[in-house]
Parts: sequence; structure tokens; C-alpha cells
Amino acid sequence: MLLIASARQGLSLGNAEHAAAMPFANLSRAQKRTALNELRQRLFQHELWYENVNRTIICEQVPDERDLQEDANYRWPLGQWLHGAGLESLGSHPSFSQIVAAHELMHRRAAVLLQTSSEHRPITLDDYELFLSALKQIRAQLVTIKHELEETLRDCDPLTGAGNYSAMLMALRERQALAPRSTCLVMMDLDHFKEVNETYGHMLGDEFLVQYAEFVMSHLRPYDQLFRFGGEKFLYCAADADLEQGRAIAERLREGLLNRELFVKGYLPLTVTASFGLTPLDPCVPVEQSIERADQALHAAKVAGRDRIAIWQAPQ
Repeated sequence: MLLIASARQGLSLGNAEHAAAMPFANLSRAQKRTALNELRQRLFQHELWYENVNRTIICEQVPDERDLQEDANYRWPLGQWLHGAGLESLGSHPSFSQIVAAHELMHRRAAVLLQTSSEHRPITLDDYELFLSALKQIRAQLVTIKHELEETLRDCDPLTGAGNYSAMLMALRERQALAPRSTCLVMMDLDHFKEVNETYGHMLGDEFLVQYAEFVMSHLRPYDQLFRFGGEKFLYCAADADLEQGRAIAERLREGLLNRELFVKGYLPLTVTASFGLTPLDPCVPVEQSIERADQALHAAKVAGRDRIAIWQAPQ
């Protein structure tokens, strides 16, 4: 039996906590790709800088004046990126502030080594180890961020940036293993989206899907995840949420979408609605079966008139 339900409950989305827990959640796939490419380039340039510092010390060459300045950490590509584009795209990552601090410290210690070398005085082991320690910390944390970006891109739907189908199954199986902690699955589908495609064409329809997914992902709670199930269907995995909490999440998204206009350049704004089907993630059945239950509940919401929420209930 399927029960149609609706709730007008408020929902605190915890944006600050969410940003710390999921640092890339508010980046589109294109922004993630750009950040990854920039990070790779800066790591390569930083390696060249490090090689040059070593060469200068070992061969007792004249240091680059930029390395002897108090603001040396701003004068090289990595530092310029950390305080510019990198801060904008990755500044919410939990380790970003540590990287910036370690980068400044590394340049101060590099200046000590270079100044000592230029004066033809011996460099102590302690000074060199302090420099290496800061450098290794920076590289380890930046490489970790690089791997995290690569992983999110590998598991992303190429159009919307939401998780793909294989990532969805893996995530739900991981959540299932955490039983008895509850997880609510929310299957969502744009109403009458076929008409959008027929009226505006599939390219513009895709743009509406992207904006829809970005809207939902911008409202994810900490540790929640969004996956593209197929077509215009998405699955919202609400971690540590029972049905009532899941219904509150779905209602907030339903109302938010109803009051939001989607824009495509050259066309009038479009308002669309969505339907939602809810079910608990059952720890006793395959995750595919729980997904099917959410899909059945979604179908019930569609049949009942769309722009509403349906909750799956086991047959009595």
C-alpha cells in the first residue's frame, strides 16, 4: 500500500557544517575540472620551484630575489593561486587554511636557507629539516585534495555533476552496513519534463536539469548525497534520517523548486514542479529493492496529481 503525504515542516540545512563536510558539493562538474587542472599545474610549478631552491643551495648560486622577500609566498604561482582562484574554488576544504599557513612557513624557512647559502655559511640540519617538513605537509595535503577531486569527477554524472548510478549503489551499500542507523531514500522526478524537452528541445532541457540538480545539491545536508538515477529522475540519500525527517527534506525541496525560476539565455524563465517518493533504506533487502520501493512511491505521487510526496509502506 502507498500512502500520499505532505508536510509543511521547516528544515535547517546546516550550510556551514555542510561546506566543511562536503567541500566540493557546491562546485559544478566544470568548476571541479577547472580546479583540478589548475591544481595539477600548480603542483608541477611548485616542484620546479623546489628544484631551483635546491640547485641554488647546492651550487651556491645567487638566490632569486623573490625568495628573500617577506611576502615570498605571494610571489610564486602556487601562492598566487592559493590566495586567488584556489581560495575561491577550494577554500571550504577543511585542510585549506592549514595549507596556506604551511606554505607561508615554508617560504620563510626557504629564505633562511637561501640567505645562509648566499653568505657561504653552513646550513644546519635542523633548518633544512624544518623547511622539508613544511614542504612535505603542503604537498601531501594538496595531493590529497587532488585525489579527492579526481574521485568526485570519476563518480559524477557528466551532465549534472550529481553522483552516477554506480556511485549510488556503492554509497547505499555503505549506508546499509551502518544499520540500525536510519537512512531515508527520496526519489524525485521533474513533472511534465517531456513537455519541456518537446517545447524547448533537449539541449535546453539538459540545461534545466543542470540547474535543477545544482539547486538540490546546494541544499544538501551534511553527509547527504544526490545521485542521477536516469533521465530526469534523481535519488536523494538522506543520512541518519527517518521517514518524517526525509519528508521534511522533500517538502523543503518541493517548495523551493516551486518558487524558483530556471533561466536559459534567450528564453523566458521557466517554473517546474517535482514529485517525490520516499522509503527507508531497508537493511534486510538488497539496496536495489529499496530503490524500487522509492520509485514505486514516486509513481504514486505522479498518479495522485504530481507536485507532492508519497511514502511507500509495506503491504499489510
